[in-house]
Amino acid sequence: MSKQLYTARQYKPFNYSFKNIPLIVYPVKDENPLNEVFSNTDTNSINKHLDDLYDGHSKILDTGNYHILFVWNLEGNRMVDVWIHNMSNWSNSGPLLSVFTFRNLEICDDAGIASGDSIITLAREEELRRKIGNIDEYVDRNKYMPTFPDGMQPIESFYEKSV
Repeated sequence: MSKQLYTARQYKPFNYSFKNIPLIVYPVKDENPLNEVFSNTDTNSINKHLDDLYDGHSKILDTGNYHILFVWNLEGNRMVDVWIHNMSNWSNSGPLLSVFTFRNLEICDDAGIASGDSIITLAREEELRRKIGNIDEYVDRNKYMPTFPDGMQPIESFYEKSV
């Protein structure tokens, strides 16, 4: 049996804030290329969509201390999974989470929630949060990145570098 080589299914995460909520955004490499629904030459294309999403759903999204988002393409639809981490709502194992999936700008209840690599990412993010301790420091992806298993470390940016 040959050993399967894994490759990162996500681009490098970046941090962004909506109002006072830090967002850690993971653009996802998937069967449907992300650049079909977001421009990889306009470095604000995802942020603009997130601004519209958060403005339209502020009642449910204006909560928690930080959010981890997975942005992906489902058959030409802009998909976003939002994992809300509320540091004041704890169980014995850590903060309780709320999760919402959006198709374009509407709540989606028929596409499922991220699994596989995204679950590994959430676990690695939690490890990093515990290690850093300070939320403001932790969310800064220019300073800190989670460590992933071999072959799963996101190493390329979704946005093309200008020459």
